Amino acid sequence: MGELVDRVGIRMLVHGDGLADNFKNNSLYFYDKYQKSDKDVSSISIKDIKPGGFYHLHYLDSSNWMMYSPIFVTNFKKIKKYTIIFGVNFNFIPLEVRVYLFDKFIIEEDFEKNKFLKVDYNGMYSELIKYGFEYAIVEYNAEQIKLVHKIHMESIPRFLISGHPKNKYDPGKLFDIWKAKIADKDKRNQEIMKATMDDFYDARGEINEKYVLLKGHIQRIQNNMKKYGGR
Repeated sequence: MGELVDRVGIRMLVHGDGLADNFKNNSLYFYDKYQKSDKDVSSISIKDIKPGGFYHLHYLDSSNWMMYSPIFVTNFKKIKKYTIIFGVNFNFIPLEVRVYLFDKFIIEEDFEKNKFLKVDYNGMYSELIKYGFEYAIVEYNAEQIKLVHKIHMESIPRFLISGHPKNKYDPGKLFDIWKAKIADKDKRNQEIMKATMDDFYDARGEINEKYVLLKGHIQRIQNNMKKYGGR
């Protein structure tokens, strides 16, 4: 096991009695942090979001899982007048998987120097698809981000075992989603490989019928642009 697994194990002994207790305590800890800013959980400008970092977003969306998003940013694209951020949304991933997902990418120096991880969209996608959680990479329109906090690397072992208090953690629901998605994994992967950015981000365009499984991603971006007034 790597540095991250070791640190999470130590934190689990300090911040609660078991996984459920740690999750509750860590969630309340970060909720308090989101009301302010310090060296461990820093309120930053949207323009300072960078790939390779861990963040918590307050985002305009009808889903609480998107509205309160703990994410790892893989990359971003400027499409026409929009900036689209691609992030791994931890709300879609079980707690245990979150830790092992990033363990191979983090070394001790990353914690000490608060370094951005050197893993891009392709690297993250390749790792997620091994577990069948590639659908956890979702798109965020920068104009819909209302508040963003950068999570210091020293706090990541706690951050990965946490969530927003308004989002109930339900491993059974996550398993049901995973079970439904895994059957279409190969087809969804093919659609992702064929998709172009304009297919996703033309708010006025019709949804191309060749994208069956990605239709929800495309609709969410389009609907939110209309609902929240993307310029």
